[in-house]
Amino acid sequence: MKRLGEGEGELVALLDLGSNAVRLLAARVVAGIGFDVLLKERVQTRLGEGPPGRLRRDSIAATLDAVRRFLARVSDEAAPPRVVAVATAAVRDAVNREALLAPLRERDGVTVRVLSGLEEARLGAKAVLRSLPIRDGIVADLGGGSLQLTEIRAGQIGRAASLPLGAVRLTQRFLTSDPASPREIGALREEVRRRLRAVSPIVGPARRLIFLGGTVRALARVHLASEPDGRPRHGLRLQLGDVAAIRERLEPMPVDRRERVRGLKKERADTIVAGALAVEEVVSALLQKAELTVCTSGVRDGLLWDEVLRVEARAIAR
Repeated sequence: MKRLGEGEGELVALLDLGSNAVRLLAARVVAGIGFDVLLKERVQTRLGEGPPGRLRRDSIAATLDAVRRFLARVSDEAAPPRVVAVATAAVRDAVNREALLAPLRERDGVTVRVLSGLEEARLGAKAVLRSLPIRDGIVADLGGGSLQLTEIRAGQIGRAASLPLGAVRLTQRFLTSDPASPREIGALREEVRRRLRAVSPIVGPARRLIFLGGTVRALARVHLASEPDGRPRHGLRLQLGDVAAIRERLEPMPVDRRERVRGLKKERADTIVAGALAVEEVVSALLQKAELTVCTSGVRDGLLWDEVLRVEARAIAR
């Protein structure tokens, strides 16, 4: 791998402060060519795990530490990067978000753009259009704190909606037993259905549903672990029955047993059931056939493509 300070183009550091994890990426962006990813990290910080509307102190500290360590690695190189930082649902909804944003701004010189739900939705849709040969459908981005639904038609981004249905948020609110009780499962399902009914006039049924986010990546990993045939997760098609089978297997297990399930990362063990239930309900409500397509790209990738367009527009203007 090249040193970060070497090569043509502009060095960009992207920081995605998500509700479940911080995703960090350094890339060289070259006009007329695209980008070269040089460094990529993910650190679970669980910003969305605090009391409703508040960020926990330990999650703030973990996020600050992850960002500072990453920027130190990048800034030690010959050419400092241009830093692009965004935050999603957990920070968006937090009344104490300045406890995180102020230190980043004042101590680290990082100004974080707090994305609206619709901005987050469109970045996810942009990542899908750039990484998969899909021109029509609904993009469902299920994160830790929220669910974004975005229409794409003829390769163009259309209407979008954002719902407070993230896997971490749903787990905290509904699945308080270990394992969850049937009553808790039923209440979670009803909440997801209620929220989806409210937005169905905005984002209606589709022939194709493309899912992004940690939950669907985890479901794909567990599915492939049981059928190891060399298929990649990106672009993988899962039937609703595949998702239901994984959820039915995991639902009666306590968290410590889920942590040992083949293909499931330990950090996902506590939220995977809530996430899988949400996936099931979205597929049932919005899709004309019981199948979804997995996309392993996300908001960070949408941001990266925005940077490619910005660098190219600046080169044209010269």
